[in-house]
Amino acid sequence: MALGAWQRLLLALLLCCAALPPAWADALDGTLEVRSAYVTVDNGVYQLNARVAYPLNDEIRGALKDGVTLNFDFEATVHKQRRYWTDATIVSISLHRELSWHEVTERYVVRERSGEQGSYATLDQALQAVGSVDNWPIVVEPQLEPNANYQVGVRASVRRGNLSSALRSLIWWSDSWQRSSAWYTWSLPR
Repeated sequence: MALGAWQRLLLALLLCCAALPPAWADALDGTLEVRSAYVTVDNGVYQLNARVAYPLNDEIRGALKDGVTLNFDFEATVHKQRRYWTDATIVSISLHRELSWHEVTERYVVRERSGEQGSYATLDQALQAVGSVDNWPIVVEPQLEPNANYQVGVRASVRRGNLSSALRSLIWWSDSWQRSSAWYTWSLPR
């Protein structure tokens, strides 16, 4: 039985897909969680400190070296708790960071939207830097009512950013490069 041109093309596409490493489907396997988070108050400014554990595996290392950029978002919310109504959102902010591999220096580069960047020799060091939030101002005293109760929530997420053109054509359908942690919540100290 002879195959038509479109059938040969479909078969070739299926064989190419089958040849991709199975790790692409589970690229973000591993721990993704907010390990700790707390708020300190400095002159009426509530500052968030947190530590996040991100997945660390050979698939991520290989993808970064192949030109994939990973985007890391850290979300923080402050809700006013209400007794007979839904909670009111007082603050909802995000911290964005980007991780890439610099081929010339052979180092991992972490960039923030503010323009700051750091360079790290190992992926583990880079992920620790991405997962460290220190003294991030999230709310100021005038935004809070004196006798109200507030709850802080934080969540981390990672997603695929820019791809090289070769990878973009191979994994255009994949959504396995997107993952979020559970919300980590606690009462705002007053």
